[in-house]
Amino acid sequence: MLHSSSSVASGIRGFTPFQLGTDEVKDYPTFEVTAQVGGKLGDGPARLGMYKFDKMWNGAAAYTNGKYIVFYGGARDGWQWNQGYNFWAGFGPALSEIADAQGFIKSKQFQLGTDEVKDYPTFE
Repeated sequence: MLHSSSSVASGIRGFTPFQLGTDEVKDYPTFEVTAQVGGKLGDGPARLGMYKFDKMWNGAAAYTNGKYIVFYGGARDGWQWNQGYNFWAGFGPALSEIADAQGFIKSKQFQLGTDEVKDYPTFE
């Protein structure tokens, strides 16, 4: 008996189903992380730069800048921002709390290139 790829692999963690030529493909645009504006997350300078779509991971788009990967670790682990998929940095927020990688990065007090940066006048 033959099984479809989705029914056999639905329980496999990190499985990426096949795409058909007729499927609508979502666009995952690159984005830039421009500055660390607070927080205690280490290795800030290495986390900056252009992030591009890497792959779907546990139901969410994962992005990388070539040094770090922002991915959803699943219901038990939540969002993660590490140097690899097999690294764990603690319990991150769930998808129901933060819907995407950009939102998670901002929650860690990093600024995106699309953020509006207020101009504060100098004073004496």
